[in-house]
Amino acid sequence: MAVVLLAAVVAALLTWLPWLHLLAYPFRLLTTLAHEMSHGLAALLTGGRFERFVVYSDGSGVALTAGGWRFVVIASGYLGAALFGAGMIWVGAIPRARRWALGSVGVVALVLSLRYGLPSLLSRDWLAGLLTIASGSVLGGACVALALKAGRRWVLFAVHLIAFQAGLTSLADLLTLIGLANAGSEVATDARSMAQLTHLPAVLWALLWALSAAGLLGASLWAAARRWERAE
Repeated sequence: MAVVLLAAVVAALLTWLPWLHLLAYPFRLLTTLAHEMSHGLAALLTGGRFERFVVYSDGSGVALTAGGWRFVVIASGYLGAALFGAGMIWVGAIPRARRWALGSVGVVALVLSLRYGLPSLLSRDWLAGLLTIASGSVLGGACVALALKAGRRWVLFAVHLIAFQAGLTSLADLLTLIGLANAGSEVATDARSMAQLTHLPAVLWALLWALSAAGLLGASLWAAARRWERAE
């Protein structure tokens, strides 16, 4: 349990202390990868196409999709990133699943960043495409290496650090989204896209996603805590 608490503290410090920005940057990129891949996978699962995606140096990203259920595709970005964090928290409480989960995250990040980042490398977004492929490859490779080689405690720490960091970053991003939507910003966001699709206010969608993300993360923490209690 001490390892899990340490991971939570480190994740909180990386999220809230600006001077740790460089150390937090890889996790920022990993959360963005999860966000953009969620858009693309939602398109594929609803009968559409996942064309490509890019991750920019400021931590933002864009996924280009075609077809599918637009409502689901738009909503899947922020909720997908939160679900990623919640899922890792839940899996982290299952000893036999930790290595498998960490390795799976690495393989998915590696494969999808190569498959759907390469088209951007061959376009005018080649610099962002290069960062997309590099971040997916390095972060994915690191997860696979940890899953295969690291000791039990290091795997436990890595799984929970990724989980807590993804959860906190997702919530921070949603708070920023709420602020932008409430201010009537013209910046292109998922909330604005959903507002254009449904004719409901962007701030409403941002709030709904924030509440849903908080619920997902809270439920996963509760489920994980119950498993820890039974293990003690």
